[in-house]
Amino acid sequence: QAIPTPHIITYRAYMLFHKRETTFALALATRFFCSTAMASQPVKNIKVFYWDFPFWRAECVRLGLFLGDVEFEDVRDVKKDDMMEAGKLAFGALPVMEVDGKMLSQTQAMATYSAKLAGIHPDDPWLAAKVDECINGCTDVTSTVGSTFSLSAEEKVEARKNLIGEKGRLRMHLSGLEKLCMENGNCGFAVGNCLTMADLAIWRLVGWLSSGTLDGIPNDFVSNTFPAMSKVVATTDSHKKVQEWKAKHSKFYEKKDKE
Repeated sequence: QAIPTPHIITYRAYMLFHKRETTFALALATRFFCSTAMASQPVKNIKVFYWDFPFWRAECVRLGLFLGDVEFEDVRDVKKDDMMEAGKLAFGALPVMEVDGKMLSQTQAMATYSAKLAGIHPDDPWLAAKVDECINGCTDVTSTVGSTFSLSAEEKVEARKNLIGEKGRLRMHLSGLEKLCMENGNCGFAVGNCLTMADLAIWRLVGWLSSGTLDGIPNDFVSNTFPAMSKVVATTDSHKKVQEWKAKHSKFYEKKDKE
């Protein structure tokens, strides 16, 4: 059976419209023209800009591309002022991506885009939304910990102890991620039954929290308190490509994670 041309599709939609089947006709025409206008174009050049350490916001993007064998330039000699002056930091923050000369920022957007390129983003809308939920949960954790950075050394330790207490805000956020992992069957994956960007984000987030560099947060806090999340970390860490990435950047992963 011949594949209808765009003109035939449009003509059929027009005829249906005049048969009073307006809803279907308009939907057919709109869907065709929108999908044509928004069709993806082959990507030729990708750059990921962030400093030379494996903070989760950048590392999940880098690692996601690496897992999918997507070629990219890992730019770590970053001068933020120069990038600001060049108009490459829309929100004044790193990391950012440059894709064929166009800039993309915000962790959620970059993580999802990278996952789609790498083939590790779920096709199912619900599962895709659950991946987004996990990534946003990681962002909540980061914001909560980040609120302590401007405090003095003594105040910082005390504030973080309160954050991980029974009613602490950090414990609440991490409990949310734990709940998502449990709801997925405590199977070693945060979403679905295979590796997604949610797993990469949680893996690196926990690596940061457990690194011993955040005074006031014991490096065994997550492992002793959140078993389902720890299982996700172990499953992700054992992935062949993750091990390859760690070997490639062994200065960060030889002994312990660093911020």
